[in-house]
Amino acid sequence: MVKLMVIQSKHVAIYVPALNRGGAERVAALLASGFFKAGWRTTLLVDFEASENRALIDARVPIRVFGSSHAGSVLALTGFLRSQKPDVVLAIGGAANVKLSVARLFAGGQSRIVLSYHGRSDVGRGRLGHMSYSFAPWLARRANAVVCVSDGLLDHLRDDWKAPQGKLARIYNPVSVEHAIPASHSDLTQRPPVVLGVGRLNPEKDFASLVEALPRLHADARLVIFGEGPERDNLLARAKQLGVADRLELPGYRDDPWPCYAQARCFALTSRREAFGNVVVEALASGLPVVSTRSGGPDEILERGRIGTLVDNGDIDALALAINQALADPGDPAPRIARARMFDTQTAISSYLDLFNTILTRR
Repeated sequence: MVKLMVIQSKHVAIYVPALNRGGAERVAALLASGFFKAGWRTTLLVDFEASENRALIDARVPIRVFGSSHAGSVLALTGFLRSQKPDVVLAIGGAANVKLSVARLFAGGQSRIVLSYHGRSDVGRGRLGHMSYSFAPWLARRANAVVCVSDGLLDHLRDDWKAPQGKLARIYNPVSVEHAIPASHSDLTQRPPVVLGVGRLNPEKDFASLVEALPRLHADARLVIFGEGPERDNLLARAKQLGVADRLELPGYRDDPWPCYAQARCFALTSRREAFGNVVVEALASGLPVVSTRSGGPDEILERGRIGTLVDNGDIDALALAINQALADPGDPAPRIARARMFDTQTAISSYLDLFNTILTRR
């Protein structure tokens, strides 16, 4: 058990646009509950209400809703900083980074702010998300610290966007691996040959590559992708063109992901870019062999291929070969489960609180 350092009676606020579907939003929910349980007074700040990750938040954590307009939420956030004077405010994601920085500028005061980056600049995002990179040097100088969720993302922010090294810290995302349903080797070999994908059905996730690989998999293999998004119809149409529509399932989004992993024999991720990859950790915690594109964060999680198989983006032959090998021999789940435990919630909470304590005691 990691020992958590606590400065008595300190107040931390977490600002995230909403608790809707997404890895960063799930991180915000896990951090809010973790900080509260570690003894910190915790407030969650959102622009608008959403229910998808609400169940992850301790019921005793208050949630304040500011309003969906950018200007309105900045004014509300400014008022919160002036009236509540939290000791630390953590922003989750690019838009939140920009709005918190502006609000702190308006509010003045002594609240420390910590910004966090959860995706690369070359992955689709809104105008404020792009601004968080364009103005990264200014934002980082105004912040007390800037968290990046992988070493690769930290390098991207420092080298490509000139954020000052001294403000940057790498803290991997918390993943609730304690809720996993870990499989044994015999469990995996007895399961039907289901290849699992999990994530939003958008172009960046490139589930189209998985559909292209499906005809090259063993004839009894099926592909199941949990998630929703704009690519749903395109994926179904392409599977029909390839003659494998009966081997593709798109069951939609699930709040509780763990039973999804418990039905599969292997997991595949085909993202073009992935700053971290919560789903890769979830798959490892479930004992599944993982096949992933070389997309950034998954490379680190999989220890450059020691814990899973990495293939190049767009190499359908290599992707299909690696999946077929994983289906034929899922291997020993124990090293995968052990690796996943390194990303548990407690470790991330401890790292964030150590960072908060450092900036609160810094003159």
